[in-house]
Amino acid sequence: MGGILERFYKAFRPLHRNYWYALRISVLVAIRFFECEKCGNCCRYSPPVFREDEAKRIAQYLGKEVEELPLIRFEQFSKTYYRAKRPCPFLTDKNTCSIYEVRGTMCRAFPYEWLMYGMAPVYCPAIPKALDKATNYILKHGDQIRNAIETLEEDLILLAKSSKFKEIMRSQEYRPLVGRLFEILG
Repeated sequence: MGGILERFYKAFRPLHRNYWYALRISVLVAIRFFECEKCGNCCRYSPPVFREDEAKRIAQYLGKEVEELPLIRFEQFSKTYYRAKRPCPFLTDKNTCSIYEVRGTMCRAFPYEWLMYGMAPVYCPAIPKALDKATNYILKHGDQIRNAIETLEEDLILLAKSSKFKEIMRSQEYRPLVGRLFEILG
């Protein structure tokens, strides 16, 4: 994957003087091209952490109490979270999620959240394909993307500074921003 990441970096880096703007706008492009292969590797190698409200929603969905879920409770910054062991206990033998309808934000944001911070989990076979398509798109439409960054600058600032905005985007798989970007790009 090293060659694909290097090519992606070389394509996105000239888009803006601010590294994070260039990276995040490019990740929005990659999200557009990401097609999950349903291999289950994300659930095997990156078990989720759920907020307390998410764990309650999962428990209700399964007709259980939160304490009955196969999750480990922990506190951080005065908030309660629940961590799954590896592999995620909600992954079925058919590589499907038994709680898909109520899955948590961390699940919804995979692998996008990783990519937003410049990381690419090597166990996901769909990431290199999405990055390759995104790189080709960026190389072909670089000028348009640079102009779109100006239009989306307020949202890019919010992604960096507003935990609430970022949480909303994560829970919606960044789709509103991807939609806005490609609406601007035409």
